[in-house]
Amino acid sequence: MTPQIIRIRSENADFQLLEALGRNREKRRKHGLFVVEGVRPINLALQHGWTFDALLIPEDTSLSRWGHDVLERADAARHFLIAPQGYGLLTDRNDGSEIMALLRLPDSDPARLPTSPDGRVVLLDRPGNPGNLGSIVRSCDAFGVGGVGVVGHGVDPYSREAIRASTGSLLAVPVVHFPGPAEVREWLDTVRQKVEGVRVVGTDEHGSQTARAYDFAGFTVLVAGNETSGMSAALRELCDVTLRIDIAGSASSLNVAVATSILLYEMSLSAHAGGQT
Repeated sequence: MTPQIIRIRSENADFQLLEALGRNREKRRKHGLFVVEGVRPINLALQHGWTFDALLIPEDTSLSRWGHDVLERADAARHFLIAPQGYGLLTDRNDGSEIMALLRLPDSDPARLPTSPDGRVVLLDRPGNPGNLGSIVRSCDAFGVGGVGVVGHGVDPYSREAIRASTGSLLAVPVVHFPGPAEVREWLDTVRQKVEGVRVVGTDEHGSQTARAYDFAGFTVLVAGNETSGMSAALRELCDVTLRIDIAGSASSLNVAVATSILLYEMSLSAHAGGQT
């Protein structure tokens, strides 16, 4: 496919839309697009088959071999050639970004989450911080979690802040949205029709068991609570068990991204001990 070439040399309507897609959640939802930049995120988007709507390229700039490879592989319908000054206003990186991309937002369909007998899914209850969300998705990617669900009203997984915090892992791990606990329950009912022994594991500083002692065998859904208020009562009711991480010192609790990462590590140790891959 030969892309349409669109030149942007002023802050016109096209420029304003590109700028809005980088900072405005509602614009992303309305147009079904989000902005990605950086070598690793774009490489992951190519590797995992994301749909490239457009590439943003600084005009009159020599691209590297990687840049030319992206032009060939992305199969984007449009190439925006942007005057250097305007391009500098659009990039979110201090050192600039050779190419940016507009990707199509994925369907928020729970069917994208795994249903294998040893599947792993993390549910984030109303996440309020894009850095925490991105960091958790990065840990999910590192420890082999098959998908992430964002429950209720929370930060946008496809904001630049979340993608940056994930170092691009948001493009490697399926992320879906559940409007609320009722939809989570429906999804769990569907999974239990396909998989035996599904366990929903909540996280709480006053959990009934320690994470170290728990056996994460079989299909596991790990629920991470909101940074301020913890798990909602409705999600807590869905849990088969709640786990705690024993800590010492003067700290009263752990950051949610840190705590979730520790639990994912414990989960991976349990999986390896059980002979899973």
